[in-house]
Amino acid sequence: MIRRAKFSDVEDIAKIYNQAMAPGVFAISRVSPDTRTERLAWLSEHKDPYAAFVYEHDSGKVIAWCSLNTFSMRPEYMELSEISCYVDEQHRRRGIGRLMLAHLIESANTFGLRALLGRTLERNVGATKNFNSFGFRRVAMLRELSLVRGEWHNDVWLWKQLR
Repeated sequence: MIRRAKFSDVEDIAKIYNQAMAPGVFAISRVSPDTRTERLAWLSEHKDPYAAFVYEHDSGKVIAWCSLNTFSMRPEYMELSEISCYVDEQHRRRGIGRLMLAHLIESANTFGLRALLGRTLERNVGATKNFNSFGFRRVAMLRELSLVRGEWHNDVWLWKQLR
């Protein structure tokens, strides 16, 4: 079940995020792990139309999260959202990321956003295929932007016009 993220979810959100960041498999490695305090501040800033959601398993455990994020504070970009989606490592490749992306698109339409921007490492073929299946198109590639395990990787930006 996908629902709005609550403050009681922040430890799970940080754990899932850190799984993706630590190995540098799906995203850029961070210098230090995300903390509960950082995620509390992050969630308190996620107000409509920039909402955060979790996927709660039947067991009651949060196994994924996604969010609509501010792209820029410039007024002309306020109807654009950069999106984030992360799935617990034990639940990947089961279609949960696809469900979360569909939910973000539906929510963005409900909130009246005009466009969505997704970013991923070029080598993350699964994420790119997922974006493409929902009509996102590649609009930019930033060469050697992300340093992961001592190697430079390209970032791909994908765009979906909503209205």
